[in-house]
Amino acid sequence: MKIAGKKIPRGNVLLFFSFTAISLCLLLIVSAIRAEKVNRLNKYTMYSGHQKGFSVSGGDGVEQWEPVISELASKNEHFTLYVPMEDPGMIVKGICTRGDDREVPMLWGEYFDFYTSWTDTPRAVLGSEYEKDIVERDGKKYFRFNETDFEVLGIMGTQDESRINQMLLIDFKSAVRITGVETNYVLDGEKSDLLEIGQQIYDNIPFPSNVIITLEESDSVPFVEQFLAPDVILDTMYAMILISFSLSTVLVTLIWLRFRRQLFFAWQLCGYERRSEQLEISKRFYLITGAGFGTGLILMSVIVRAVPEIHLVFRDVFGALAITVGLGTMILFFCYFLDRRKARG
Repeated sequence: MKIAGKKIPRGNVLLFFSFTAISLCLLLIVSAIRAEKVNRLNKYTMYSGHQKGFSVSGGDGVEQWEPVISELASKNEHFTLYVPMEDPGMIVKGICTRGDDREVPMLWGEYFDFYTSWTDTPRAVLGSEYEKDIVERDGKKYFRFNETDFEVLGIMGTQDESRINQMLLIDFKSAVRITGVETNYVLDGEKSDLLEIGQQIYDNIPFPSNVIITLEESDSVPFVEQFLAPDVILDTMYAMILISFSLSTVLVTLIWLRFRRQLFFAWQLCGYERRSEQLEISKRFYLITGAGFGTGLILMSVIVRAVPEIHLVFRDVFGALAITVGLGTMILFFCYFLDRRKARG
């Protein structure tokens, strides 16, 4: 096959188009997964969707929570406690979190971790709409809320309008000092752990506080309903698309190697060592893979400009490239050894 007057092996062309397709597919999938996670955070106002609400009656101050948080932190790797607060102008929540691995869309700065959310220093993470109200003092940024200056850890938000842009998260102790211990709370975390964590809260809250929380086992969800859950359908769809493209790339790689068998024999006659042969094949394979990924990235950039709803960030590109290279390496090793066995047979 000739392109721009230069003869290019058909196997190279097939492999190039195969990796262009799989790279474009991966870029779309990685971008869609990130967007889906952000949409879930926005839909549930930072909750996971299977959170458990509870309330506390009695108690004098935030120190009532000291033994509870200490117990939760020592026995659990993942949990988040929220203190929903009423405010007519914004969505305000206090937060104490440990091991939260959700991808909160941060525009700059950092999201809460355990040490910044369970602290005596007032701290906050703001939605992008309130960035204009930040003041800088002594090299730090502050946001004033309820007559308290909160040190700003970061700004979260999305390019489109969302609840996240209109949200204020403050550290747990500051929130309890504002609302008082006797208020409503939300426990969030892995669905399988909520029952145990809720029991730990109930057992460790000291007198005179009393926790009112439902600790019954949740009703079992029918298998069909679990299978048809929106997030499961999307995850399955992404996996099936990736598997389909991977299988087609395996086939194309086998064809590419078969087209080059005569070249392999020529290398052997010229005294090429097996290792040199493998390095040469890998070099040519990765050159084609890189060219295919670059072309897929260009096509993705065109799609992003044409469809405003699709966003692409550097993390998406890096993730898709890592998957492409990793997947390509697995395919190359598998197909190379399979082709060598067939050639010897």
